[in-house]
Amino acid sequence: MSELEGLHSGFFPESGSDGEWRELCRRCNELRLVPESWWARIVADPEVVPCVEESALKVRLRGNAFAEVELRGAGVQCRIAPEDLLLAHPGARTVLGDEAAPQPKRVQNLADLARSYDHVRRRVCRHEDRRAATLDRLFLRHSCVLAVDAALPSGRADLVTLSPRGAAVFFLLRRYQDGDLRLAGRGGIVWRMQELNRHLAQEQVMGSWIRDLLERSRALETPHVKRYRFAANPVVHPRVRLLIVDFDHAQRLGGLPSLRADLEVGLDHAAARGDIHCIGDAGNISYDTFFSGI
Repeated sequence: MSELEGLHSGFFPESGSDGEWRELCRRCNELRLVPESWWARIVADPEVVPCVEESALKVRLRGNAFAEVELRGAGVQCRIAPEDLLLAHPGARTVLGDEAAPQPKRVQNLADLARSYDHVRRRVCRHEDRRAATLDRLFLRHSCVLAVDAALPSGRADLVTLSPRGAAVFFLLRRYQDGDLRLAGRGGIVWRMQELNRHLAQEQVMGSWIRDLLERSRALETPHVKRYRFAANPVVHPRVRLLIVDFDHAQRLGGLPSLRADLEVGLDHAAARGDIHCIGDAGNISYDTFFSGI
């Protein structure tokens, strides 16, 4: 995302002693009860994907980074890319004369954001990263998906899911055309999966990471909060899984079997076949696909 611009609210924190993310979630939960508020507009959007991090709340929309909400000084700050705040048509021209030209109309504060939310939303969605949009689509469709584009010490996992038996399973998602699927050595998908597998093998570290993720996510009231509310302690599945999507009929009959065979040889473990899933349309991914053999 390009440089972000901060919009500030007039709500003031009572205490930061419980942790920044906890106070931030509490404030957003209060704002959600105000129907006209900017946060109520955001959280009511059926395509919004929220993520609570240690010091910020990030919002995605159709695979695009939409907003970052943070505590800033004595208030809450919402950071949005400046180009998404323009109210004028992006193709409109500015007429220059001897005097200074008037500045284009734009969202100036959080009250403006609430009033012009639909316009800002259209600006955010003017571009779409198909791979990132697929991740958000899976989050919205399947309640077993806990997080997308999750930050780990070893990099990022595209999907974090939870099986009905309480196993946390990590996924990487690649399109058939992605270059790193066929890249041997460092930077290739096999190398990335092996690196993540070494990290997943650290049971205590990953168990703590999952519990922290669940605690933060439960603290924010959204339409998705129920997926984080369960009593059992999750266990971490020790191997990352790969989803390959977006290949046409010719590719499925031609290059896909040899690609998959090469990946399995590179991974070199008995469960490789069960850890690589090839689905033409990501919308066809089911619970059975996520958790087969687990």
